[in-house]
Order: sequence, then C-alpha cells, then structure tokens
Amino acid sequence: SPAGRGRGVLVSSEWPLFDGRLPFSLPPPPSGLDGQLVIRPLMEKVESRSYEATVRKVTFPHRRLVSCARKARLILFQYPQQLELWRLGTTSATGRDGEVLPVSCPPEHLLQLKNKGPEHILSSCISACGTWIAYSTASRLCLYRAQLASEHVALQRVPKVPKVACGAHQLLFSVDSTRLFVASDWGSVHVLQLLQSGACKHLHTLRPGSESLEAAVLLAVSADGSWLAVANGSGQVNIYDLQKAKPHCVVPVYNCPVTALAIHPVTNNLVMAHSDQQVFEFSILDKAYTAWSRKLQQQGLHRDWLERDTPITHIAFHPQRADQMLLHDTHMFCLLDKSLPLPEDTAILCNQPSLKQLSKTARHSSAHAFKICKKYQPLLFVDLLDEQSLVVVERPVMDIKAQLPPPVYQKKFGT
Repeated sequence: SPAGRGRGVLVSSEWPLFDGRLPFSLPPPPSGLDGQLVIRPLMEKVESRSYEATVRKVTFPHRRLVSCARKARLILFQYPQQLELWRLGTTSATGRDGEVLPVSCPPEHLLQLKNKGPEHILSSCISACGTWIAYSTASRLCLYRAQLASEHVALQRVPKVPKVACGAHQLLFSVDSTRLFVASDWGSVHVLQLLQSGACKHLHTLRPGSESLEAAVLLAVSADGSWLAVANGSGQVNIYDLQKAKPHCVVPVYNCPVTALAIHPVTNNLVMAHSDQQVFEFSILDKAYTAWSRKLQQQGLHRDWLERDTPITHIAFHPQRADQMLLHDTHMFCLLDKSLPLPEDTAILCNQPSLKQLSKTARHSSAHAFKICKKYQPLLFVDLLDEQSLVVVERPVMDIKAQLPPPVYQKKFGT
C-alpha cells in the first residue's frame, strides 16, 4: 500500500444513525515513491476532465488490505512487508448522533508480523475467532496460530503447510475457522483443513467445470459452510457445494468484472458488485437471480450511483435484519435496505441530511433503499462487528500528504 497513516474508527450505532467513534492511528510504512498500474477507461463518466478527477480514480487500492476478526474484535492490517494486529477499543457510554464517545478501553497494538525475504505480501486474512492468521507472497503461503492473552499474543508458525500454490490471490477462512480457502491460478481454489492440534492438511482442490485461463481473485463462503463463491478475473462466478466438494452452478456471465461478493448468512443468496457499479443478487439454491435483483435491473440504479468513480470493495450483512446489506467504496459506505422502494432518478440519492429536517410521517414517505454516509473518507475498510457497531478504517488525505517524500526536481535546459 502507498505510504501514509491510516486511522481506524469504531462506530457504534442504532441503524442507520451513527453515534460515535473510537479513533486510533497506525504507524505508516516507510515513505517512498510508489506506483500503481490501473487499466480501465479512465475518463468515461467524468464531467470535469481535470487532473484532480483523474487522480481521484487511481489513488487508492481497489482491493482489501484489511481484515477483521469479528468474534475476537481484532483487526489485521496488511503492509507490503509486514502485518499488524490490533485489538479494537470499546466504550460503555451512549450518546446522540454525531457525538464522540469517551473510550473505556483504548485500542491495543498486539503484534507486528514481518515477512522474511524481499517479496511483498500479496494477500492476508485472520479467522473470525482470531486464532489463525495467514498470508501469502508470490512463492509461499504462511500460516500462524495465535493464542490471545489479556496482555500479550503468543504466535506459533504452523510447520509443513501444504505447498498447493505458489501464491494466493486471496485467502479466506471459513466462518467456523476450520478451513482455509486459497484462491489460485486457473480458477482453482485449494481447501486446507485446520486441526485442533495446530496443524493443517490439504483436503482437496476445487476447479471450475470448464477450463479457465483466469485466476480466482475473489472468494465468499456461506455462514453454514455449505457454499463457496469464486470470481475470476474475467467476471465469471462459480459456486461450489462444499459438502460434496464439486461445482454447483455458474452465475450468468456479466460483461464487467466483479469487485466484491458476499453470501447472505440467512438466505444463502449471493450478492455481487461489478466494476460498472451494478449490483446483483443470485439465489444459490434456485440457481437464478432473485425477484429483487430482477426488479433492480428492470428499474435501474440511480444515475448518481452509476456515476461513482471508485468500485465497491466489500459487502456485509446486518446480523439481525435480513433485508439490509452494507457496501462501501473509497468515498462512502451505504446501507442498502431491500424492504424500501428504489430511488427514482429525480430523487436525491444522498438524502439523509434532508430527511432529518422532516417530520416522522414525511420522512417515512420520502425514504428510499439507499442510505449513504460520506462522513469518513477516504475509506480502506468498513465492516459490521455486531448489530450495534461498525468498524471503519479511513486514510485522511492530510496524513498522506504529511508522509510524502520531498518532490523530485528535474532540470530543464533552455527555459
């Protein structure tokens, strides 16, 4: 990731209001001149074709560099040469919308795990219980078991990790922390079983029904451990039956790559966001798009939503409200409520400030499915901890500027 200082914010709330936050700062990686290769139609939806508009599209990574252990309330940050593990802070206070709550237990830096060798870390993740940490470079996969105590963390590297892949494009633990999924080349996914003894073994390799030249780049597993969704670089999404360890179905191919996907913990419906800002919901059991997804495509998304210039990079679901999902890009996070009507193009998409000024009756009649918050940005990560709390990782622009190296001057002759 580019040099800079990140800030984590724990947002505790009653949906969709946001009560307060517990900010903490992360030490920046060494400053340097960093590059990023971006391949896409750059100015396709930009009215003001300026340098600033161009830079806005390519400044931040379009993949997740942060993972969260919800049950253990831990958060793992990925840097090019190291990982950092933090325990999130807590507060016992309550307050009104917008208030900053006092911290009863401050965030705690638990460990720093440095990669050995010159290779950069490609992907990483932490299990929901917080006891397993995995990361991959271009040539090796490393797995650790962590024992959490009140004041320290004991980290033990798992020996003899199966050499099933040279480099993982993404890593993902199952919800019960018994399996590790390793996204690999040719669309395949290696499944490792995590044993109570602290060892692991290779169970099997999932491969698409038809030959694929694209690597598997995005993974999503169901809460009950029955289904795994795998997206490759060309936009194809394969769904596997984990009980039978074989392909279940293929989602109808869409002409834009998938940028985020997740499986609903109750319905087992797969939600996908694409690079053109379209959102689809697919029923794994019925092997077809849901009625809500067909309605969404028939009516169309709001023009302001489609004109956003950064992709959705993460999708999560409210644990108690089946109709609500959380999506975020670099500049906003959105609570999408499927029980509410979709906004017309003539409506205001970001209407939360105006709704607060209306009466309760008028607010109810004017509400639509999209509730958008732009208070925290630029965003690297947003996720739900529980039904009352969000964890938000933002990277303030001023902190980025403070860490930049001096400008590189180039002599110009004849001027």
